Amino acid sequence: MTEIPDSTRGKLLISNSSVIQDFFHKSVVLMVDHDDDGAFGLVLNKPTDQTMESLIKNLPDTVHANKPVYAGGPVDNLFVSILHNGKQTADPGVEVVPGIYMARSFDTMIEVLSSDNIQFRVLQGYAGWSSGQLESEFDRLSWVVSDLVDDSVVFREDDSEAIWREALRSKGGIYKYFVDHTKDPSLN
Repeated sequence: MTEIPDSTRGKLLISNSSVIQDFFHKSVVLMVDHDDDGAFGLVLNKPTDQTMESLIKNLPDTVHANKPVYAGGPVDNLFVSILHNGKQTADPGVEVVPGIYMARSFDTMIEVLSSDNIQFRVLQGYAGWSSGQLESEFDRLSWVVSDLVDDSVVFREDDSEAIWREALRSKGGIYKYFVDHTKDPSLN
């Protein structure tokens, strides 16, 4: 059995598609926080049909207006956040992993959207687990934990399943083998 860390903060959760068949099917979640009280993360690979322009009222004219908004999770679709790598912004927000920040400020969002050299992803909603809930999902082998979190995973613009497959592939070992040699890598 895989060793599960006490906290998954700053790690990726990659769903085991043979176990999870709901919203989280073939999902990759960046964990923002995890302690005894519960866990909080943002799903990285579930684009919505909504654009930045349709979600954010009074969005200044920007080249990013038609960029898709991602479903950050099934909880609270009024919760809008931005993941970005703009350390130089006036208020970058919470540093989730070195160089990657989560912000909820409208001013930070506008500053990021106005820049040509900051990678970002806007998310609506979040993934949340109450105390002990995520740990019980680990017991059911619902998730694979990965420490490999960087810009190439968080800001990758690809189809949902390709991001999920690449996250498993980067985990290496048996996960890479199944992604490369089977139609369904969840057969691990």
